[in-house]
Amino acid sequence: MNIDSQNKYQILFPGFVLDNQDPMMLGRLRVIPETKNYQDVIKSVADYNEETDKWSSKDPLVFIPLLPFFVNQVPKIDEYVHLIYQNKKYEYQNQFYIQGPFSSPMTTPFEYYQGAKKFLAAGDRIKQGLSIKNLDGSYANTDSKGVFPEPGDNALLGRGTADVIVKENEVLIRAGKTKELSTNAFPIADSNRAFLQLTRFTQTKAPLPEETKSRLVENIQVVKKMIVWDISTLNSAVDSFNGSVKLYSLKPSTKVNTKNFNYSTIAELKVGEDYGNEIESISFTAAKFEDAVKSINGFISQIFNPNILFTGLTVSNPENMSPTNIFPFIVTPSKQTYEIGKKFLPNSLVNDVLEYVNYRRFYHAINLNSSSENGWFLVWENKGSKPIFGPQADLVKETIYPSEFQNEDITYGALGAQYLYLLSQNATIGDKQPIDLSNTLYGIPQDKFIGVGNTLYNQTCSSVRGEPLMVLINKMIEFLLNHVHACAGKEPDENTQGSKTSKSEITVLSNNANKNILNQNIRLN
Repeated sequence: MNIDSQNKYQILFPGFVLDNQDPMMLGRLRVIPETKNYQDVIKSVADYNEETDKWSSKDPLVFIPLLPFFVNQVPKIDEYVHLIYQNKKYEYQNQFYIQGPFSSPMTTPFEYYQGAKKFLAAGDRIKQGLSIKNLDGSYANTDSKGVFPEPGDNALLGRGTADVIVKENEVLIRAGKTKELSTNAFPIADSNRAFLQLTRFTQTKAPLPEETKSRLVENIQVVKKMIVWDISTLNSAVDSFNGSVKLYSLKPSTKVNTKNFNYSTIAELKVGEDYGNEIESISFTAAKFEDAVKSINGFISQIFNPNILFTGLTVSNPENMSPTNIFPFIVTPSKQTYEIGKKFLPNSLVNDVLEYVNYRRFYHAINLNSSSENGWFLVWENKGSKPIFGPQADLVKETIYPSEFQNEDITYGALGAQYLYLLSQNATIGDKQPIDLSNTLYGIPQDKFIGVGNTLYNQTCSSVRGEPLMVLINKMIEFLLNHVHACAGKEPDENTQGSKTSKSEITVLSNNANKNILNQNIRLN
């Protein structure tokens, strides 16, 4: 190697993998230094034979892994590697490699050596891939959390969806942690992964005696009817008013439930969308204030209690007054009347002040059965001819299971997958063939698990769920101890004496044993 001002202080040199099939299985590579040509390197060795000298001591392209043999990490062909020379003045002697960088954790299945330079000095023009985390440390996609190791944890990563994570008090061995790794999409955590988790906790959760507490929960219902009072001549300076009071059916929606329907809601409601045409109504012309109020309050009273007859109202349909179709209902000023009532300001014109004064007079005088609720109010129900105003709440009793954390060292182990097999080479089941695990030292292939013939599925049995099995056994014992016969020689009666167990109940439990007692996805031999 020529030593010049450009590489005088250089330690690492770039290269890409030509061949990784070391016949000695020591993790050696045949690597082409990026600054050299393959033919030029080969020609530099006297009498080099391409067929017989590969991987031999004469091969100038062989590089030894810098990592110890016990850490096996062999790059793939055409991937980037860092080259290290014991003495760079003497090429092809004592030369080592170490795995190069990656441009993204999503490229770890394979990355062409040029892309691996993204975060080296030569990678300024290489497009950057997706960033899994934002600059503040949060995940760009929360479903990606946990796919890759967190800072501070030690890990051994596979090329795809398998890894080993060692935390402070936990070890995880995982396969299938995400469905795929793609440079164009965020990795998504897969809850169906296969895993082994070994964890030590420093606290344990201890249950305390259960408690029963009561609380009020708002009973939210859709308002069924709306009584709208309207005064069209609020600007009248004399005791003479025109107006009406009308009953409407509301169309169910969250907008008109007892939680959301408030004083200003009338301004947001639309005919045809939230309610239809009036179904009952009265109107008055040139009525004195007291007569107008009497008409409105009488209308409200008869809607509340149809047994109270109001001479000014002729009911068009008695079903409109049915309690099941009425409650809860709202009494509210019309949109036009409401807009007048809310617009008053201290500097308003005299005419506007007159409108406001008349509005307040009507608002405070309109009520149901002389109650303190006036102008705008919600009537929940008729309880013994007495109105219940406002949204109501139900008393709900809840059983609470409190607990406390206690300082205690405790360990847990969990093995999980969609299908679990617990295998013993020395065990057999009845007339089933012994488990044959030959040629599976480097992993059991899928066709060994499933299919026909001597597969692991056919050579194993379902595991048993203890508690459901005990339910069936206890029912059988209870029936045995309490059953009766109509007479000697007859089969037992359907029902037992002194217990609730029956033959039919036991039959149902037995028929469902295959799915309730047996777990066919956890198999053993």
